[in-house]
Amino acid sequence: MFKKKEERPKTRIEKRVAKLSTQELLTWSDQVLYSIGRNLSSWQKTDEAFHLEEARVGAESIHAILETLKERFPK
Repeated sequence: MFKKKEERPKTRIEKRVAKLSTQELLTWSDQVLYSIGRNLSSWQKTDEAFHLEEARVGAESIHAILETLKERFPK
């Protein structure tokens, strides 16, 4: 009646995040959030697409970290 939801393959970031301890994830998230802000600020000043791409990768990392933490600590 219902089909199982097919799982998509994990990205490189998701694979890396899954291997890290919770403390390492929290440290990494602090660094990534700073990096996102720095890259958005740089993009405003220079209008270089490189900075937007770096911010996007950072946002992807934060999303993967949050999803991993959610799996580890369900409530």
